[in-house]
Amino acid sequence: MSLDALMIRSANLLGAPLKDASGKKLGVIREVFFERDTGQARFVALELGGLFGVSGKFHPIPWRALRYDERADSYVTDLTKDVLKNSPAYDRDQFNDIAYGWSEQAERYFRTDTV
Repeated sequence: MSLDALMIRSANLLGAPLKDASGKKLGVIREVFFERDTGQARFVALELGGLFGVSGKFHPIPWRALRYDERADSYVTDLTKDVLKNSPAYDRDQFNDIAYGWSEQAERYFRTDTV
């Protein structure tokens, strides 16, 4: 398989659904956060479905919790809807405030057996 076949454009990732292991949509990927020095993806900001599909809250999910399902042509996770609903959630202002520490809070939450 060529390297080109293993890449995805950011435009195709943003707005993509994240599905659970059974194929049910959990939410929509709104942002991807990369480690500045390595370029490695660290988190996706998942927006769970709310009124009209928009909740206004973003759940940072570690990139390691996602995998690409070639057959479904989408990203999937073994995380359940309940685990995601109980995960740390932030509004836009909190995500933009680097002093808020959302990444450490999310890492602490997902450090358990959830991921």
